[in-house]
Amino acid sequence: MDRITQAANPDPECLNELLFADDQALFSPDKDTLQEHINHLNRQCEAHGMRINIKKTEAITISRNETTTAFNIEGNALLNATEFKYLGSILRKDGRIDREIEVRCQKANSISYQLAPLLKHESIPIATKAKLINSIFLTTLTYQGQTWPLTQGLKNMPVTCEMRCLRKAVNKTRRDKIRNEVIRAQVGATPVLQHVENQQIKWFGH
Repeated sequence: MDRITQAANPDPECLNELLFADDQALFSPDKDTLQEHINHLNRQCEAHGMRINIKKTEAITISRNETTTAFNIEGNALLNATEFKYLGSILRKDGRIDREIEVRCQKANSISYQLAPLLKHESIPIATKAKLINSIFLTTLTYQGQTWPLTQGLKNMPVTCEMRCLRKAVNKTRRDKIRNEVIRAQVGATPVLQHVENQQIKWFGH
């Protein structure tokens, strides 16, 4: 596969594709260049006895404007998607990450629900609960957090999800009207926004 992608790349000095296992993503700021790359890849695949599955191939135009760009393989139009998932992350055509964070919160809530019997168990030390939260719940919630451009509005979603889980660990609810900072201090878990910030700092410096 490496031989095929190298031969198909119209500009090897430019980062214009991502490969992971059997997933491949091509990208370009220019429509014609991307179509040329698709054509090259298709020809190389056929030369090696392989075919691109058109039904499973999608195109997306990421733009602030309502723009749709047509791509094809041998005249067969590719599906224009408004969003699609790549390596567990959701990419949207408007470039926003609201949907991505929403899905991360849903997955983290599912983890929190599964951990609930342990988090609510009074005989389990709070330090053990914190380790469970940090190692399982928090990593699920902040997956791909390195790339999140968090606005104040977007910060509310992961924080709400975080606090729902932390309250289980201390057997409290919102009706108890205990401040988030107090709950976090009682649990000793890493605050979700701090965890995301640490992820981004490490990513920028790696």
